[in-house]
Amino acid sequence: MNKIAALQFPTLAMSESRLDYYLKASKDSGANLVVLGEYVINSFFTELLTMPKSMILKQSQSKKESLIRLSKKYELDIIAPFVSVESKGFKKLCLKVSPTMIKSYEQQILMPYTHWNERKFFNNKVKNIKIFSFTHGNLKCALLFGFEAHFDIFWQEIMAKKIDIVIMPTACAFESKDRWESLLKTRAFLNSVNILRVNRIGSLKQGEEWNFYGDSLFINAFGEIEDRLGSDEEMLIINPKKANETRNLWGFDKILKEQQS
Repeated sequence: MNKIAALQFPTLAMSESRLDYYLKASKDSGANLVVLGEYVINSFFTELLTMPKSMILKQSQSKKESLIRLSKKYELDIIAPFVSVESKGFKKLCLKVSPTMIKSYEQQILMPYTHWNERKFFNNKVKNIKIFSFTHGNLKCALLFGFEAHFDIFWQEIMAKKIDIVIMPTACAFESKDRWESLLKTRAFLNSVNILRVNRIGSLKQGEEWNFYGDSLFINAFGEIEDRLGSDEEMLIINPKKANETRNLWGFDKILKEQQS
């Protein structure tokens, strides 16, 4: 079974009741894998800048315990971006929580911009780019943070490994909706891979108004949008197919290998 649930949330409160409700609904819909957007488990990046380390630690520990408990309760795998509190600072991770184990993916390329400088705040230190991959049903899956979608090196490995679906938690804001749609449709088609982008929602004022518009969407390997959400708290259930048909039809990877031989 390949069903995947995308949950479109703002930052969740400390209570796990809302997450419990949606995880039960995901399970009842036949999904065994659930994906959350960026800064849903933790407060948004600009809020973290002014929060005491002890408060961030409490938030992270409480939410992680909830993910573990609910994963076991509903026998679900849960993918959730997560702020890990370290002795010398913080790391930006993505957890893959299952009923029997937890794996983590450390974001490898962080935003360095003046208004959104994650690279300065987090202690992520990854020198050799490597895709985090796993299987779900008969699908080969890869995990990317939203900002990493801009860099060809990830997609080269995705194509080489014949990944069927890229799962991408994001926190896209402002007026970037059309740009993200164009980027991801192009990435899906050129690399013959399905993409599930799960974006957060909500707004906050940090000097200027930050509006996270949702628009979580599923793009098939032909670069076509099959389903998407609006701007509210919603759930999307997808049942993606393997990307073999697209790879065989266009054969971009095969053509490249023939050219290089």
